[in-house]
Amino acid sequence: MKVSIHLLRVAMLLALAGVAAPVFAEEGTLKEGAREVGHAVGSAAREVGQGAKKVGKAVGEAAKEFGQAVKEGAKEAKKAAQSDK
Repeated sequence: MKVSIHLLRVAMLLALAGVAAPVFAEEGTLKEGAREVGHAVGSAAREVGQGAKKVGKAVGEAAKEFGQAVKEGAKEAKKAAQSDK
């Protein structure tokens, strides 16, 4: 009788281990999937950041050129006003 209870316990333990193994395997797969998604999101964010950096530089250059044009226009207006006197 004791042997059959022992065998039953061992059989149940093996059955539980068989059920639990795929759960742990899925958890590992989920972790890998989450890691891959995180990597993809990080890469996309980096690409967006690089695009924004380029746009920012272009806007800065345009603003600098506009500022130079305004400065030159102001100098010319000042010269014209002084020559009219």
